[in-house]
Amino acid sequence: MENHSEHLKFLDNLFSTFTIIARGNYVVLYDVKKRITRVTPAAADLLGLPGEYIPSGDDVWETHIHPEDRLTYRRNMKALLSGESRGYDLTYRTQLKDGSYAVVRYAGSTIFDAEDKPIVIGGILINEGVTAVTDPVTLLRNQYGFFRDLVAAIELKRNCVIVLCGINRMNGINEEHGYSFGNSVLQQAAWLLQDVVGQEGTVYRMEGAKFAFLTESLSPEELAVKYEKIRRAALAGLPVENVRQVLSINGGMIHFDGGKYDERTVQACLNFAYNESKFYHNGKLVNYNGAIGMNTHESLELVAEVRNDILMDCKNFSLRYQPVFNAETEKLVAIEALLCWHSERFGDVPPSAYVPVLERDFLFEELGYWILRRAMEDGLKLLKIKPDLVLNVNISPAQIVDDFLFGEIDKISKSVGFPLKHLCFELTQSCRLIEPDILRRIVHALKRKGILCLIDDFGSGVASIDFLRDLAPNFIKLEREYILNINKPGNLQIVRHLSELATELGTKVCLKGVEDAQIREIIKDFPIVNVQGHYYSEAITLDEIVEKYL
Repeated sequence: MENHSEHLKFLDNLFSTFTIIARGNYVVLYDVKKRITRVTPAAADLLGLPGEYIPSGDDVWETHIHPEDRLTYRRNMKALLSGESRGYDLTYRTQLKDGSYAVVRYAGSTIFDAEDKPIVIGGILINEGVTAVTDPVTLLRNQYGFFRDLVAAIELKRNCVIVLCGINRMNGINEEHGYSFGNSVLQQAAWLLQDVVGQEGTVYRMEGAKFAFLTESLSPEELAVKYEKIRRAALAGLPVENVRQVLSINGGMIHFDGGKYDERTVQACLNFAYNESKFYHNGKLVNYNGAIGMNTHESLELVAEVRNDILMDCKNFSLRYQPVFNAETEKLVAIEALLCWHSERFGDVPPSAYVPVLERDFLFEELGYWILRRAMEDGLKLLKIKPDLVLNVNISPAQIVDDFLFGEIDKISKSVGFPLKHLCFELTQSCRLIEPDILRRIVHALKRKGILCLIDDFGSGVASIDFLRDLAPNFIKLEREYILNINKPGNLQIVRHLSELATELGTKVCLKGVEDAQIREIIKDFPIVNVQGHYYSEAITLDEIVEKYL
């Protein structure tokens, strides 16, 4: 058997060969068997690595990858380690020794043994430039400068207020007038922000048409007044190339004073407030006040703990299942997977306290795929007892537009052995905010794979007849409030009308929120297929499903 020193000698010889080929670029080799990374000493110094030989190098290396790039990094590493990918040419933002990020290109290939198993992943590392902290268009500090300042504020436990604001329809402005005009719009917006904020805070150019300002001297109330002044000025029109360009903006705000959370947690909560402003409050400033029953400080720490648990392979998460029954026979036909999270500090926390905040966080995709895998594993056990059972899994906007969605579905289904014809995706209400043409193409592609599709909370928000006709889902669930308050004037007629309309269009109807015998009696003659609610069963464990219904 090959000893450790002989193995290192092999790695060193291989490293020398790669160094010759690299022609001055840094070399990185990862020994799959021994889990050792060998890097050029200069690269180790550049990145602040512990040395040129790094045990368990894949874990150490990941901590240097920008948080927003880590999910992609993991997927690519998984493909290389499994032998699915044989070569790579990838770019990640990578943290340097001084804490700044550089755009680094990684290019190379995998060496396989006689059994076609990966033994070494090797290639070159090219530093394509340290990310500057100044935006070239507006000359403001950019988002990298923002995160540096935010990290410092959190570490020093400063009392800070941040506003994130953005311009609507910036793509339309660029398409109509050109990018030169669009840059002038951004410059005018930057000058407006600087003029209003003045010396009482720092203004940043964020991604796309978004800006942020951070202050330690202004209260949330004072900053709200300044935001409204900016909003009114934008609506009145900014002078751009001899015309007045009317702009509508959205804004989210957060106030923090140090705690057990990081900059990504603050960003996630800030983005949530911003999107609430954009989609539900017509651009009025939304202050992140935390989850129900918590102040902002507690909510930030809760979200931070959730994010950390996701990073630790979804630690402390579990699934329970709410049964779905046939409306006529009242026999079990499906189960809906529902997420549970338990914390020693916060106890059992409902998804409503953290899911809306994390839906646009890059980590949410990872949680979503964990849910899908765990639900398929559980569902497969039930299919052996009840072969016609359907498994309902909620899918978020981040997942449904993810480029990896179909690949991940196939991988999970294949590894678990779960047949896709028994899977039903429930599209959450926020999926309706996706561009209709994009959503339509994805839903139709899912259905071509044999996956059932269900529109949840139909009848609320922006749902319409066109929406139902264009997507042609297999099922809809009507808005729960209509069912709970079915005796209120108009609700009975709405439920009946929507049920009849969906049925005529070829979509089956499931009524959720059937909480008592009175509601069940009222809806018994409606054209509905399935029912769900506490009258039948709350969410229970897999074992309880088997014991009670199978």
